[in-house]
Amino acid sequence: MRLTILMAMLALAMTAASGGADKAPGVGRSWGVERTSYRDPVTGLRIVEITAEGVHADNLYYHFSNFTAGNRYLIFQSKRTGSPQIYRYAVDSGEIVQLTDDPAVAAATACPDPTEASRVYFMRGAELRALNVETFEQRVVGVIPGPGLGWHAQPTVSGDGKWITVTKRPDERTWEIGVISAGTGEYRTVIRQGFQIGHVQHSPVSDAIFYVWETGGYAPQRSWVVRRDGSGNRPLYAPTDPQAWLTPQKEWLTHEAWVSGTGDMTMVNDKVGVMVVSENGAARLAREGRYWHASARADGKYLVMDDVQGRVWLAETATGNVKLLATGYRDKVRAVHGHLSFDRAGRFVQFHTGRRGETVALIDLTQELGKEVYDRGR
Repeated sequence: MRLTILMAMLALAMTAASGGADKAPGVGRSWGVERTSYRDPVTGLRIVEITAEGVHADNLYYHFSNFTAGNRYLIFQSKRTGSPQIYRYAVDSGEIVQLTDDPAVAAATACPDPTEASRVYFMRGAELRALNVETFEQRVVGVIPGPGLGWHAQPTVSGDGKWITVTKRPDERTWEIGVISAGTGEYRTVIRQGFQIGHVQHSPVSDAIFYVWETGGYAPQRSWVVRRDGSGNRPLYAPTDPQAWLTPQKEWLTHEAWVSGTGDMTMVNDKVGVMVVSENGAARLAREGRYWHASARADGKYLVMDDVQGRVWLAETATGNVKLLATGYRDKVRAVHGHLSFDRAGRFVQFHTGRRGETVALIDLTQELGKEVYDRGR
């Protein structure tokens, strides 16, 4: 009897460690198809909203595509059950399936692995977990070691899928960037700083890690880059014309995102326009104007941008030519952030909308603008 009890306890512990058969009751639940569509009253383009009216949904941060590798699913978060959880939306069918059911899950930290179609990473406290979006299995990849005061922000994945960036706050005056090996779970400290770090994101084409001095506004020097081994820490850009980069006295370049296929970055220059910045610091103004967020198609040839008036724009990077896609996603009541981006192939634009309540919206560019937009320059 005693041996039987010990074996049962061991089996239970192994199941819990792997995230296997004892998954929470909501995991794997299908919420069916809720998507609806409408024609934008200004542009006439068809906009798809993925959840029913009044059912909360929010996209992930936009410095990487919110779609799984292979484009089968859009990953998003929702508070429909009371606490934020991770969900998948099937692009073809529209079916919504719940992937987590655990109040300790930091749903906003979900990050699709660009090298594996079924894998999404997320944080649960100091644990970096991998989630299989098909089988719903979870496993602990690695743990951010203490001491620490939390500050476990959204991870990002290196282009080869071997390293995941993570963050912590060791003490009241220090912030740290680290990496965890996807293969072994080993944690390595990259750099510590005596200021609040933010927007940490691994380059998709090199060992560079981008981060910012986070102040909530102007910073004496916001944009930084460091190698994965901790060497070469420096300001990212090297401006040749300060007036093209700086507002009076201090810098305000913000809302940065790597271009997944080129290793450049897009940045919004306050009151000036959208910049395309190379890792070596060279930069150019891709589109003049007062935009809020911007991200690029994987090949860097198109940008999707929004503004504080709640409009969504498509811009050709080489010419700066723009086309208005959508309007009215933001107002004073629902002051949402669009946090818009492309899917992996450049077919869809997705963004957070507050038109009828918070949800995620999609525009199929190939259907609405014609195949030439999708194919141009390929």
